[in-house]
Amino acid sequence: MRVKKFSPCKVNLSLMVTGVRDDGFHNLVSLAAPVKFGDELETEICPDADADKIECDMEGVPLDGSNLVAKAAKLFRQRTGSDVFFKFKLSKKTPHGAGLGGGSSNGTTALVSINELCGNMLGAKDLLEAAAELGSDCPLFVEGKPVVMRGRGEKVCPLFGDAAECVSNLKLLIFKPEFSINTAWAYGQMRANPTCYIDPDEAESKISAWLENPSISSLPFENNMQAAAFKKYPALELALSGVREKFGVPALMSGSGSACFAVVNGLADEKICELENFVKSELGRSCLTARAW
Repeated sequence: MRVKKFSPCKVNLSLMVTGVRDDGFHNLVSLAAPVKFGDELETEICPDADADKIECDMEGVPLDGSNLVAKAAKLFRQRTGSDVFFKFKLSKKTPHGAGLGGGSSNGTTALVSINELCGNMLGAKDLLEAAAELGSDCPLFVEGKPVVMRGRGEKVCPLFGDAAECVSNLKLLIFKPEFSINTAWAYGQMRANPTCYIDPDEAESKISAWLENPSISSLPFENNMQAAAFKKYPALELALSGVREKFGVPALMSGSGSACFAVVNGLADEKICELENFVKSELGRSCLTARAW
């Protein structure tokens, strides 16, 4: 038995980190959404195997127990008492160290696939709890739709109605320079500079105001993790400000970076091509670009 599923990456349309927690994680309020760019994961039950096996077509992706795909399989067995092992074939496009949640998506897709192959031994609530244990970004990918994330990211509230439609209609051009940003480093920089945190009430107010009257123009495009990234990689700030000035569209870093995105609704295809060439000129010809709509 096997199943093949799309494993989307995500963008944080708004990311407001509000402070460090007693457990060392950070609290945040974020408007986030999976996008139509990502990886593909094929999962197969191996009845006679005594270990999981991962294959991947991208160099540098760990194939051992440190991979979230392998952790998902182990977690499933722990939670259900199952003794089944799996073979995973991961076709990867999402780069590492991008702030796009590629690894979290892969792990969650593995968890959902395993559960499906094993007769849905985990119900909807249990699946979300398992995803939260797997990683902070993972519950977003269980929902598979735009959400507001809270806590360390594990508390998700799906969008409905006009808000969901607004986000679902976004056309995003994602771009990532050759360099990556380590998530732990990024949060460490915030911890060392607590003035970067946003007041929790202010963060909630911004999200609530948009939810009451959702539109693309009023989306609270904000990411207070950008400051540390810009200090170390000033080319990111120059590229984003250039996109906003030259093309008149919102542009923001996603998550802890280094990937960024521009909202290109309303731009003609030739202008989008021009935008792609612009970011490559600013961030290097090896800069990855992906159209996510």
